[in-house]
Amino acid sequence: MTYFEKVTNKFQNLKYMNEDRANFIRDFMHKNQVENVLELGFFQEKSSAYFAAIMEDQGKGHLTTIDMHYAAKRKPSISEVLKKLGLSHRVDMIYAQRSYTWELGKMLQQTPRPQFDLCYLDGGHTWDVTGYGFVIVDMLLKPGGWIIFDDLDWTISKSLKGRPISGTCWKGYSDDEQNSKGVRMVWELIVPHLKYVNRFEESRFAWGIAQKPTK
Repeated sequence: MTYFEKVTNKFQNLKYMNEDRANFIRDFMHKNQVENVLELGFFQEKSSAYFAAIMEDQGKGHLTTIDMHYAAKRKPSISEVLKKLGLSHRVDMIYAQRSYTWELGKMLQQTPRPQFDLCYLDGGHTWDVTGYGFVIVDMLLKPGGWIIFDDLDWTISKSLKGRPISGTCWKGYSDDEQNSKGVRMVWELIVPHLKYVNRFEESRFAWGIAQKPTK
């Protein structure tokens, strides 16, 4: 049994990555010779587990994944899942106190600066966090590297599902921003501005995928 199959068999009920998405990513990584991956937002790390499994099955690669500090309290946690799968050595986990953008900023200060072949961006989702995050990610991607934006059509109002906004982290957002697709705004406004190429949407998964220019 491959490590990829182990993730499906042992943790098929975990959110949010499903096997169809993981199969797409596996084929995409093989086709584009992806080894070093940056993941922004891992929740219970099913997506992280799939990334690590793909790398283990191909015998190379490493994942750096970032989420908020409270993700460590989820059951099972990312550490528990990776340990059960025997994949801990493929992953560096970073817990952010407030925002992944701060952790990305610290990466920019490192010497040598980390360089990634692919970023899977599934955190923040608002215009400002996604937009600024993408600008920093662009500085960390190798020329010719790729980015996958998850949840192109996510909105605050949809995520609340009719619940009152008072008492949530979204209460300071205007009605306009609550109903706007922040990730899609970044996809349509900033990605072309930075001259990313080979842009396409994978509508099955609400993904936007684009490649950093080589020059």
